[in-house]
Amino acid sequence: MLPPRNIKVWMPAEYHKPEFRTHRFPVLYCHDGQNAMEDADSWTGSSWRLAGALTRMYERDMLRIEAPPIVVLVPCGEGDFAPGISRRHSEYGDMPHPVSQAHGEFMATKLHPYIMDRFRVRDGPEHCAALGSSLGGQASLQLMLRYPKIFGAAACMSPCFQAGTIAAVVSKSVSSERDDLRSKTIYIDNGGDVDDTRVPVIDVMDHFTMNDRWWNPGYWWLDTSLQPMIDAVRAILDQAGVQYRYEKFPGGRHNERAWAQRIHRPLLHLYGKEDENERVDLFD
Repeated sequence: MLPPRNIKVWMPAEYHKPEFRTHRFPVLYCHDGQNAMEDADSWTGSSWRLAGALTRMYERDMLRIEAPPIVVLVPCGEGDFAPGISRRHSEYGDMPHPVSQAHGEFMATKLHPYIMDRFRVRDGPEHCAALGSSLGGQASLQLMLRYPKIFGAAACMSPCFQAGTIAAVVSKSVSSERDDLRSKTIYIDNGGDVDDTRVPVIDVMDHFTMNDRWWNPGYWWLDTSLQPMIDAVRAILDQAGVQYRYEKFPGGRHNERAWAQRIHRPLLHLYGKEDENERVDLFD
């Protein structure tokens, strides 16, 4: 059901330093991993530039952990699962979707044990997080909901939450698992229209890339249209007394370039010192 793909693992420089030879690292799983670090690999020609953000945060002593996490870059499926049905939309689809369930099972029962066996990774959900954007944000939250004993955190940039996922949050929040949900680390953000600040239909800077992948649609309407579903999840979490961080970026577009400009925000919530969480600009 899930086609094979190349999964890359980024290790911080500290992983190979003698003073860290017995150290075990947290692990961060990235959905749409092809878009996370290398501009040349990203389908829009721009990446989230996650490695640079993590490295700079560590160099500036902004992390509460001893060293940056190991990052597992899991690319989405390419092409169509069936005519007109995107593999990515299926793998990162709604909670009841069988391909989405298969994706979650692969991540939790195949990939994570392999990573644990192959690399010096800390055990326990408090050391295991998932990160994604758009439908990848939904997939990240689903991993935490489906496998709470493995995934202790989910960071969702401009998430596309669908009805089944929202229903799963409701189910967790009113069941005996509510206290477990309260123990999780959750980050949610989005851009979109806010008051007089509107997302521009075209941003020419989206198309200035250092490679031949210059076409970047920007999806100017999407973050605004996702707001009702995001608000629904937030309302459920609020009602259940679940702590989470939500950030709104007025005028933010729905693409990798926009997420690169704020990638430090979810990383700070996952790994940053409390006082550093108020620093808005990492690139001063």
